[in-house]
Amino acid sequence: MIKLILVGILALGFSLHGQVTHVVRKNETLGGIAKRYGVPTSAIQSINGISNPNLLFVGKKLQIPSGESKQISYTIKKGDSLGSIANRFGEKQSVPPAINNISRPDLIKIGQKLIIPLKGTTHKASPLLTSKVISSLNKTRPRSGQWKRIVIHHSATPVDDALNMHRVHKARGMKNGLAYHFVISNGSRKAYDGEIYIGGRWVGQLDGGHMKKLSDNKSSIGICLIGNFELRAPTEKQLKSLEGLCEFLMKKCGLSPSQVMTHKVHHPNHTVCPGKFFSLSAIRKRISS
Repeated sequence: MIKLILVGILALGFSLHGQVTHVVRKNETLGGIAKRYGVPTSAIQSINGISNPNLLFVGKKLQIPSGESKQISYTIKKGDSLGSIANRFGEKQSVPPAINNISRPDLIKIGQKLIIPLKGTTHKASPLLTSKVISSLNKTRPRSGQWKRIVIHHSATPVDDALNMHRVHKARGMKNGLAYHFVISNGSRKAYDGEIYIGGRWVGQLDGGHMKKLSDNKSSIGICLIGNFELRAPTEKQLKSLEGLCEFLMKKCGLSPSQVMTHKVHHPNHTVCPGKFFSLSAIRKRISS
């Protein structure tokens, strides 16, 4: 009698130490089981390592995530990409890198564990720009139709700050000082890592001084990240600030991700800026979702 009762409980699903287990019955489907427990089918697949949801057999024990679960753990397998993982779980391509602090989506490894928010739940990511920076940016109204592209540079120096760059550029004969419209710190000197400096050229909607051609300076917004990216990659905080700043400027100036480029891309035979360890494709993916 006790055995029969236990079998009945197993058929419906049971919980041990807060973890729900479901035993597959005849004619059940993964989609039906997921609907029954109010969780995404993809979540059950991931937790139980099921690649083909049609290959269920009677008696198989499935671990079921709680309906209150907001996220699950996923282990990267051979052939996975962050894009394919995002599609599998019904998320935007930018979500897995953002919540797992991945700056180089092309360098993920087999066996690496990711946190994936369940579809239907809202992941509140940390804001890319602080309210103070947004407030400061909103004080300037970009000239309509003037800005055609955003050009990313590196300082080519491991340590520097915007005010020092302003003094150096002015000493070199630049009337308006700092050649760039924005500078993003790597945490050197007194600035914090990822701090955005809004230059006078942006506030006054003046031409840049960061490009070789005068015509390019009239139409290109210059953003410089402190660091030498021929030697090492930018920090994750710099990349988050760059992502947020690019998205803000794109919206204000009517630009697309393809109009975000590097100095080298725009002048391939003139410079290596911003260095081999800066990935333009990665930043374009981040601002495309």
